[in-house]
Amino acid sequence: MCGIFGYVGRDENAADLVMRGLKKLEYRGYDSWGVAVGHRSRVVLERRIGKIGDAAPDLPPSAIGIGHTRWATHGGVTEDNAHPHLDCAGRLALIHNGIVSNYRELREPLLRAGHRFRSETDTEVVAHLIEDCLAATPVGPQQLVRATMSAFRRLHGLNAIAVADVATGHIAAAKSGSPLVLGWSERGHLLASDFSALLEHTRRVTFVQDGQAALLSRDDCRVFDAHTGDEVTPAVTEVEWEVAATELSGYPDYMTKEIHEQPAMLRRLAETGGEHAHRLAVMIREAADVFIIGCGSAGHAGLAAQYLLARVAGRRVTVASASEFPYLMDFVGAGALVIALSQSGETIDVIDAVRAARRRGARIAALVNVEGSTLWRLADLTVPLSAGPERCVLATKSFTAKLALVLLTAYELAGRAPEAIDLVARAGDEIERLLADDRRDLIRQIADAIHTREHLFVIGRGPSYPLALEAALKVKEVSYIHAEGFAGGDLKHGVIALVERGTPCLVLAPSDETYDDIMAGAMQVKARGAMLIGVSPTPHEAFDYHVPVADLGAATAILNAPPAQLLGYYLALLRGHDPDKPRNLAKSVTVK
Repeated sequence: MCGIFGYVGRDENAADLVMRGLKKLEYRGYDSWGVAVGHRSRVVLERRIGKIGDAAPDLPPSAIGIGHTRWATHGGVTEDNAHPHLDCAGRLALIHNGIVSNYRELREPLLRAGHRFRSETDTEVVAHLIEDCLAATPVGPQQLVRATMSAFRRLHGLNAIAVADVATGHIAAAKSGSPLVLGWSERGHLLASDFSALLEHTRRVTFVQDGQAALLSRDDCRVFDAHTGDEVTPAVTEVEWEVAATELSGYPDYMTKEIHEQPAMLRRLAETGGEHAHRLAVMIREAADVFIIGCGSAGHAGLAAQYLLARVAGRRVTVASASEFPYLMDFVGAGALVIALSQSGETIDVIDAVRAARRRGARIAALVNVEGSTLWRLADLTVPLSAGPERCVLATKSFTAKLALVLLTAYELAGRAPEAIDLVARAGDEIERLLADDRRDLIRQIADAIHTREHLFVIGRGPSYPLALEAALKVKEVSYIHAEGFAGGDLKHGVIALVERGTPCLVLAPSDETYDDIMAGAMQVKARGAMLIGVSPTPHEAFDYHVPVADLGAATAILNAPPAQLLGYYLALLRGHDPDKPRNLAKSVTVK
């Protein structure tokens, strides 16, 4: 969700640095933004609603600045509610990711003390609270961070805050739950909510831990225990991602780029993922109970894992949406293994569920893409997706990476690891062919035929059921067409009532034991006038459109993902939507 970026250093172009940082964070999703710099010991501020686009704020030269992309929670989408927020004196500028659940009780005494509020947000309360704490903190080089820690200890909820004091040229920050990363550069010091925004300046970063605070100045960066105030030695990490991996590299948008990165990624996982799959398989063998959790696309990958582990390895696992997992926590204890799936490693429902499971004695394995993320650090075993930066809000390559790693793990458990390596590599080759031949043009034609429709249904059985859910998600979140995925056997239990003449129905029909049953259901919706779009190795007379995919056995699930990704993409373009930044959505859901 909200993007945070800050800089203090030797360069006087802080506004430009912050704007470039915010552009790197656009993928997180936002509806307003703002930048603040210091000038003559006062904050100069510009805030706007909507997307950044080609905006160039008219801000003075400054060596200190902070910026923010906001996804509205408390208060509507207005310039007054956009961050940064100021104290009464115009000395402090504050940005925030999270929710201050006790902001009302904090606001009342501040109002009585004469503080003037200009927004409807919970965030502005923190700016005035730090202003009060600053007045009560002895003047000195650590005054700002001491005041910030004092205020932060009074906040309820999971939050990351950063406040710039333009009178002293310091930035202080603190976090609990929401991500925050410090950047070490020869030209100064930086902070951001995602280390990828820092790669233009440095690859030397510090991942701020929960309950820690930081003080940044031109020449120094110090980290503290936010509860005790004691200084701690920061751990500096050299991250591996290159700047070029976060650029468009000639593609029209990130969704196109990331769809096309899947073949090389899958071949890379075939070469390198076996050792990670082996370690995960060992943990599964040792566990008394295995649970898999995730949200959104990661949740669908988890459901696919349930089928793959059952069919290939004969292993039973329990799958749950991470947001619902707390209601199963009575069954989690010592000897249990929780496998958490997440692209960002910061999804709040996943993090909360993992922490609760750990408290009950469970071990944690994580399939996660972002190095140094909260989930990465919490896990007993981290299995890197190795998908590279994913900037489009929609999950594409991170989803197929999860499927590939689960497939490798299932075959490892079955003692057939070489088969999985071959299947994953072949899946990469098959997707590369799909993206290069006339099947891509066919999917574009299908999108043209259905883009004015308001409903689309996707059906699958067995291992294809999770892919039906994922296909529907890809379509609905980027094109805003109402799309639903169903198990084929559920058609006669209510779904078929929604089918009328011309209703598009995507049918996932691999050449496995589900084929006859799924086609029987497809014929029933066809009889009621549906337009059938078959994704299958096998053509069928009932298909109005047939997108051929190879038969790769258990790996066919991987091949079934890209056609839906492309369909959603083309539908979005035809309906005039930005495929990278769908409305109301955020890449990393860090608040509940």
